[in-house]
Amino acid sequence: MADTDTMQAGFFTGNRTMQLREAPKPTAGQGQVLLRVLACGVCGTDHHIHEGDVTDGVVPPVVLGHEIAARVEALGADVTEFRQGQFCAVDPVIGCGRCPLCRQGRPNLCPTPTVIGYRLNGGFAQYVLVPASKVIPMDESVGPAGAVLCETLACVLNGYRRLGLAPGASAMILGAGTVGLLWARMLANSPCHKLLQTEIVPFRRDKAARLGADVVLDAADADWPDRVRAELPGGVDYIIDATGDPAAVQQAVDLLAPGGTLLIFGVCPQQAEIRIRPFQLYRHEQRIIASRMPPRTLDASARLIESGRIPCEEIVTGTFGLDELAARIEGFNDHRDQHVKVAIDPWQ
Repeated sequence: MADTDTMQAGFFTGNRTMQLREAPKPTAGQGQVLLRVLACGVCGTDHHIHEGDVTDGVVPPVVLGHEIAARVEALGADVTEFRQGQFCAVDPVIGCGRCPLCRQGRPNLCPTPTVIGYRLNGGFAQYVLVPASKVIPMDESVGPAGAVLCETLACVLNGYRRLGLAPGASAMILGAGTVGLLWARMLANSPCHKLLQTEIVPFRRDKAARLGADVVLDAADADWPDRVRAELPGGVDYIIDATGDPAAVQQAVDLLAPGGTLLIFGVCPQQAEIRIRPFQLYRHEQRIIASRMPPRTLDASARLIESGRIPCEEIVTGTFGLDELAARIEGFNDHRDQHVKVAIDPWQ
């Protein structure tokens, strides 16, 4: 096989194992687009898949990576809406299209989805083949960092719509990783009157302060809930958990204001539990809601990134080659004091 017919790709083979392999370069068939990957973000979900914490819909051996920045390399014969070289992001969630939830426009809740980077080969490769309907054109000006963040911001947009933020309300974000910082930008540009954010890592607390939080608290301090109560004696109207830490979620319940809403956005371990007093929710008409994956919000996310209101280069803080992929996935939490989001450039 000629070199032009092969590519380098990082495969997850199961059992906490990643392998860098030479693989056949895909060919675009009917309804498909072949993309040349420019960068692919390393997501916490990739780490959870690697560790065996997420198995639903994952079929190894598979190329992980669903936060994809790319250019159109080749088009299927029937695909006419894109041009070669066009800059784009990718919507990785492919619903079955037949179930009631897909028909309601909620493919993120499809019971049998096919996800690029879970079941279909994803972006930790030099090329990726995707359905034409999942290609999201973007302006060149956003660069790879902007396209890498498009899918994550689309998840945030889904949560933001579900939150139903009332003008003049207070809000708090738990965590200042990639998701927490994107939430900070969303809420800093919204009509909330005070925005608090918690974070353990000083590097990320500094980012939170720059990206929009009015008050940033060290989550390692045992008295941080008391500081929240001092800032907002009546409680917080909207709390967004972006940590996936059940202990943080537990503390947040008691910080809600009457009529307040807690959004579960971070991914907690599947078997984790918290204690809830139903009478408290009843008495204060409080809500606990959740949000996951982007339900057709990628286009809106792309337009928001193109507006320049999301400082993508502040969030995507490092880019590495495929030879670093295994280390970056395995050690996802090891470099939080140096990086927020890291990406893989398969050509580096």
